[in-house]
Amino acid sequence: MKNNYYIATSIPYPNAKPHMGHTLDPLYGDVLGRYYRKKGLNVILQVGLDEHGQKLYQKAKEEEKTTQEWLSEMRPIFEDFLGKLNIDYQVVTHTEDPEKHFPACQELWRRAKSNGDIYKKKYKGLYCVGCETFKNSDELVDGKCPDHLIKPEEIEEENYFFALSKYEKYLKDHFKKNPDFVYPTNSYNEALGMLNGGLEDVSISRPKSRLPWGVPVPDDEDHVMYVWFDALTNYLTALGFPADKKRMADFWPPDIEIVGKDNNRWHTLLWPAMLKSAGLEPPKKVLVHYYVLGKGGVKMSKTIGNVVDPIEMIDLHGTDAFRYFMLSRIPMSADGSFDTEQFSQIYLSELGNDLGNLLQRTLSMINKYGVKVKYVEKIGCSKESCVDKHIEALEFDKALEKLWSCVRANNKLIEDEKPWELAKSDPKKLAQVLGVVYEFLNVFSNQIEPFMPDTSSNMKKQLKSLKPEPLFPRLES
Repeated sequence: MKNNYYIATSIPYPNAKPHMGHTLDPLYGDVLGRYYRKKGLNVILQVGLDEHGQKLYQKAKEEEKTTQEWLSEMRPIFEDFLGKLNIDYQVVTHTEDPEKHFPACQELWRRAKSNGDIYKKKYKGLYCVGCETFKNSDELVDGKCPDHLIKPEEIEEENYFFALSKYEKYLKDHFKKNPDFVYPTNSYNEALGMLNGGLEDVSISRPKSRLPWGVPVPDDEDHVMYVWFDALTNYLTALGFPADKKRMADFWPPDIEIVGKDNNRWHTLLWPAMLKSAGLEPPKKVLVHYYVLGKGGVKMSKTIGNVVDPIEMIDLHGTDAFRYFMLSRIPMSADGSFDTEQFSQIYLSELGNDLGNLLQRTLSMINKYGVKVKYVEKIGCSKESCVDKHIEALEFDKALEKLWSCVRANNKLIEDEKPWELAKSDPKKLAQVLGVVYEFLNVFSNQIEPFMPDTSSNMKKQLKSLKPEPLFPRLES
């Protein structure tokens, strides 16, 4: 196993403030980053912003700002958002970075063009600004994009195209040889279905007359790169491509790329083909998760009034409580619902009562009855850790389910053994029971760290000092 681990996460458009859909990519990446860092690996977690494209350009115009002025406002907002989520990232990429990102895009373009995979032609089609892509009529519902509920604009222009169809056989072979390339299985099947349905060449530029904002196309001052050819290359930019050959050799290809299901086609089909054209390896695995919906599985909408602001939820319940809910209740392989009432109930029951109460009463009884315990730094589970297996299998919900089943088992041990009665009748057994629970909490504080780092740190502090404090304070009504 190599000692380096590279986690790439899809980069959001900063055309509005962060929303619930922006939480899962960095959160999943952070769990993996913290886990593999604990295992001794040199981890790079990449985050960033996709700062080009029609909708960002239009948003800036609506606000009567230049695109650069708009970005200057939005960048710190997204940076603060990552801080709210407690994301331990190592690299931030900005696609509007002429010193780092432009050279990476232009080198990839030159390689693909020299390989005969980029050509120019006139094209007429239906363009969805929300998706930043052309749509076929059979992809529309009542003439509208099903994701953005807007009518695509009919556009006729001359663009550069990438010969994606040329790589159909390569991609089919790659999927066949690498059944774990896309996770979970239904995302793999969706990508394979698109592949088996046949691939068309992809438009990868826009005329500057229509979109003056983007990475300049090499040797053509009238065109900028289309946002997907530009945005995907940010994973190379993060490693200093093409100049930093050592870092590329150490970390490329990514061990995992993490994206939402609306990005499946681009990350599992177009991106590997672009990399093959440029003589680079594809990512080892692409995690394609599903959407976060509102209560009852209804898509969040300002019109309906069911939009949940992740920042408000974090401010109310705390970062780790939010992380716990997202990781334990929002599935990877299906759309999940964020129910604020369910979140508050889980905060009280599973976090406050199950875990918080177990720690507080265990330490209180250890102090009250004078039981001697020994804190062990970085203690691990005595058995082969099933929690580790679940994390490595990208089953974060199952890992947390296992940890909480152990929390409940230790609460039951206390209820069954009644230490307050053993203090009078059997001091030796009292010490044994509280010692077992204390050791579990010691182990638990290490195993929970990738998921809930602040809780882990707080527990370790209390276990060392034997001074109990509420882990999850009661919410004010």
